[in-house]
Amino acid sequence: MEAEKPKTPPAFNLPGIIMLLGGIMIAVHTLRSEILSTAADYEVLERFAFVPGFYDAPAQALSYPWARFWTPVSHAFLHGDWTHLLINLVWMAAFGGVVAMRFGAVRFMIFFAVGSAAGAFAHYLSAMGELVPLVGASGAVSACMGAAMRFAFGDGRMALRPEQRATAPAMGLVASLTNRNIMIFIGVWFALNWLIGSGVLPIAGEDSIAWQAHVGGFVLGWLGFALFDPLWRDRLR
Repeated sequence: MEAEKPKTPPAFNLPGIIMLLGGIMIAVHTLRSEILSTAADYEVLERFAFVPGFYDAPAQALSYPWARFWTPVSHAFLHGDWTHLLINLVWMAAFGGVVAMRFGAVRFMIFFAVGSAAGAFAHYLSAMGELVPLVGASGAVSACMGAAMRFAFGDGRMALRPEQRATAPAMGLVASLTNRNIMIFIGVWFALNWLIGSGVLPIAGEDSIAWQAHVGGFVLGWLGFALFDPLWRDRLR
């Protein structure tokens, strides 16, 4: 009797919902950058990018007034260039993967949408009336970072496998605020966002960083974690 062959590990150890969202983003950007004309791509931005000024204008002045209802979420699937998209995909895999393992696909999709909207709202507060479109999944990805702070970091958890961290007891908000490693990470993260967003620390291929959207998403994920966590009641530490 032949010995059972060891199973080949998957090429990408990521939840399906992360692969799906990433695939949609890649498909959308490929369509925009390789297939659509400049005029057609402008139509896409007008219908699906988040434009703060559209919320201050009367509906009759807009070509697609109903777009204001979905652009706080749909802007997450558009990106400025391949560098922008790649950065968001890497961070979504790193932080969104473990959050999706914990939340499950349906909860994670809702969380992703709310995180995108939180980022858009924070950007709106800092850019009222502006007509420059906001694109990118940074708000939602930052929400994943904020949520991950509550259960996947600190106390040696980084040494655990992703599936082990995904089921680790969650930290209460006060506990996360007093965890030295988490506070260092958050401090560095906020400082980098400010430096990059203000232009002090430019990133190749990125002309403008909407750092307020990052902060809005992060705060939503960090403070609102318990609203989405299915393990919150019986895993609170």
